[in-house]
Amino acid sequence: MNKSTALIVLTCDSYSDLWPMFIHFSDKYWPDCPYDKYFVTNNKSIPTSSFEFIKIGKDDSWSDGLLKAIAILKTKYDYLFITLEDSPIIEKVDQMKLDSITESFFAVDGNFISLFTQANMGRPTSKFNNFFGIIDKGSLYRPTCVYSLWKISVLEDLLVREENAWEFERFGSVRSDKYDGFYMAYKNFFKMSNTVIKGKWQKSEYRKIVNLGYLPDVKSRKMFNTKEELFNKLYSFAFKAFIYYLPIPYKSRRKFVFYLKGYKNKKMIVHENR
Repeated sequence: MNKSTALIVLTCDSYSDLWPMFIHFSDKYWPDCPYDKYFVTNNKSIPTSSFEFIKIGKDDSWSDGLLKAIAILKTKYDYLFITLEDSPIIEKVDQMKLDSITESFFAVDGNFISLFTQANMGRPTSKFNNFFGIIDKGSLYRPTCVYSLWKISVLEDLLVREENAWEFERFGSVRSDKYDGFYMAYKNFFKMSNTVIKGKWQKSEYRKIVNLGYLPDVKSRKMFNTKEELFNKLYSFAFKAFIYYLPIPYKSRRKFVFYLKGYKNKKMIVHENR
């Protein structure tokens, strides 16, 4: 089943130092990518690249920028394969297997599939086929934009212009409950490096990238010191373990996490009732 799909890298000009690295590893480990490839940026671009650049100008938020890109792309594409500039692929992509997964997804008219599983998202809540399982309504962090495939009309409907990426993952999960057809791979299909967190390089990921033969530009971006990186890893591990094993229903778990993260109940209710 042939569906028109574009691969887009969501970014902004302040992260342009990471673009050459992402493109380098994409060309190296996914040379047979069959999709039209785009960077969504503000005003900057790289003149000679395997990616085209969509310049949206000033954006008021992460979601606002994505909606501007969708307005351009939806006339040509049915689906968007989305990722971020700080998550380069670091292992060869098996395109034949990916074709099998996406064809199976298209055959059931899927709305969303995550091909990069995350501990804080848990696992698929039930098996669907040999490639992926179902993410039930009420699940925590149901939508994401890291190596995920979206039906473009559903993504557009779920976006709220003023939200950042983290708010979209949290509040968008509530809005997504009106849709079936949300899936997750049983294990990570893409192996990637989570290079930058909160604007800073992780030392361990920097070393990993260097060991793969690429020297990143770190002149314009700070790096975590040892204490900061250790704290970040411990916090992330503890939070994910806590959420993963929390013995409460999905919707109660989701509301509890919103409360734990400091999101106001009023905002939750507004988004939940959209």
